[in-house]
Amino acid sequence: MYTLQFLWKTTWRCVLVALGYVIGLMLAGIIGAMLGVQVGVDTGGASSFIWMLLAAFLLGIFLGPFASRLSLTRGQHFILWGSLILFNLGSVAIEGAYFAPDLVPVPIPVLLAQQALATAIAALVITLLFTSTGQSISWMNALRTRPWYSWIWRFLLSAFSYLAFYFVFGGLNYSLVTRPYYESHAGGLTVPAPELVLIIESIRGLLIVFSVLLFLLSVRGTRRQLMVSTGWLLFAIGGIIPLIWQISSLPLFLLFASAIEIFFQNFLTGAVAAWLMGIEDSRSKEGLSIA
Repeated sequence: MYTLQFLWKTTWRCVLVALGYVIGLMLAGIIGAMLGVQVGVDTGGASSFIWMLLAAFLLGIFLGPFASRLSLTRGQHFILWGSLILFNLGSVAIEGAYFAPDLVPVPIPVLLAQQALATAIAALVITLLFTSTGQSISWMNALRTRPWYSWIWRFLLSAFSYLAFYFVFGGLNYSLVTRPYYESHAGGLTVPAPELVLIIESIRGLLIVFSVLLFLLSVRGTRRQLMVSTGWLLFAIGGIIPLIWQISSLPLFLLFASAIEIFFQNFLTGAVAAWLMGIEDSRSKEGLSIA
């Protein structure tokens, strides 16, 4: 009975997270139309909408368990999960605007504003439904555990690691699998100029590492716990969710190959970020704990 109640409670909470995110996208479209800016959520019809709803549903599935275990204030929860969602999905949207412009037809500033509104509503629902009011912690005190210059080089090296993983695993995937799809422009795919790719992915590396900074300031654990948890969050939010969104737009084999590529890119970047910036606590043997 407890298991059924837990599943039911988790399911309806995640449904509300999904509805909140999708409503945010729709509100952004309405506001954009009022301002004379076209903000299209998608053009794939009912099938695309269902996959988008499922992807948004997974926001609750992936983030809910973490949110329920961190004893932060409601405001801190909102900022933490909002930044994690926004900077991950925002970086994916920026990348998509150049690699799949047919799938991302709106200007990048408008696209980011759309994501910001949808993220704010989803983060608010996660905060209200999955968390309880806890003790406020000081992220500034956590930052003071290292000198400022130590944080800077650790942050930049973490972002650079994404760039390295991107070109290694992205290059392998392109050579072995995805080249024909890009050359035939399947699903509107295209390959930007190399120098533009370098700029885009450098920006994305900075954004995804920044997305987990507050998480790493909020938790303590063993180095292994921090690396696995952070890597999983980056792969789940920055990999699984965007790929599910594109199931109706891109070939399944391409999505599967991309999932493997993104796993190595994002998971390893999260592991490196946690290794360099995580605040270790060897006493945390049973899981992550609050700072």
